[in-house]
Amino acid sequence: MFRPQIQKTRILFSLAILTIVMVYWAVNSYEQHETYGFEIKVTAVEKMESAINLLREEFINRGINNGKDSLAFGSFLLGPQRSIIQTTRGSRDSKLSTLNPDFAAMITEMLIELELDSSSKVAVSYTGSYPGGNIAVLSALEAMNIEASIISSCGSSSFGATNPEMTWIDMENILFNKIFSNKSGMASIGGGNDLGSQMGNEGIVICEKSISNLEVIPIFEKNREYNINQRLSFFNNGSKPELLINVGGGIFTMGDSLTRNMIPYGIIYPHDLEFDLTNSIASKVLLTMPLININHIKDLTFIYNLPFPPNIDTKPRNGTLFYIKTEYNRKIILTAFLISLLSVLWIGIISHNEINKRMHSSEPESIL
Repeated sequence: MFRPQIQKTRILFSLAILTIVMVYWAVNSYEQHETYGFEIKVTAVEKMESAINLLREEFINRGINNGKDSLAFGSFLLGPQRSIIQTTRGSRDSKLSTLNPDFAAMITEMLIELELDSSSKVAVSYTGSYPGGNIAVLSALEAMNIEASIISSCGSSSFGATNPEMTWIDMENILFNKIFSNKSGMASIGGGNDLGSQMGNEGIVICEKSISNLEVIPIFEKNREYNINQRLSFFNNGSKPELLINVGGGIFTMGDSLTRNMIPYGIIYPHDLEFDLTNSIASKVLLTMPLININHIKDLTFIYNLPFPPNIDTKPRNGTLFYIKTEYNRKIILTAFLISLLSVLWIGIISHNEINKRMHSSEPESIL
């Protein structure tokens, strides 16, 4: 019995499946647009990648380790859990997460939100605890061509810059002028009393040597008030900064451990805090300017949709820091509609031709 194509069960079934697939494709389609400051954020990520790769070469040349990444990009920078320059305990996952090159894009996003540009000046205080976070800050500042007054400290919590052969201050010295135009102008030992009270004499000597090699102003002052005033004088030398960036938990920058745990992460605006800080840089700065606090890394990465921790397959320059997705892609919807329509028309035309051919044939068979 003659049946045109459009009446055949397998053809109808195939058309139904094709239509379902096209509807699914259209309904789940989206459009992707670059976020504001996309190019600057990409530049910051590239700067961070270059900085980490430069340090990789230096680690290999000095025989510190093999320079290979076993956990994620830059994981060779994770220092030992215990070290003569270790100050406190720390989270390996947190340290690893700050080595994600997209962390530099996150810092850039914050600077853009605060409406900073190349005419701005910022103050930076960081320790050796988050070398990835420090590199991310330097990368963001470099991408935006922002001048910074930086105070660093040598000591580090577990899994940070705890290699005695390569302190954070040594790393910064390697990166200066090769990747970054900003570097520390003042440095301390860090840790308890900002003098490394948790370290032994050997660790203190290592840090003092690193500070000497960096050729910066040393700050070896136990008195809290005097130490804070020295730091503020350094930050306010010349043009006044518009922002303080803190990475890690410097005792005179953010207060004691209890206070540091209470301070929010990310951008903090003046008068945001609902409790009194102990006498610290942060307590004075937050009277007049915002602060970016790079701490509580798990919560911070969640807010900016970054992996915690990243892994060896994590790809940079992806995610909501770079792209905004909106539902339904008009091109895909139109394409899916045309495919469905043309498929039906094609089968219809074939069936029409078959019917005409059968009607004009010499055999008077009924068309069913």
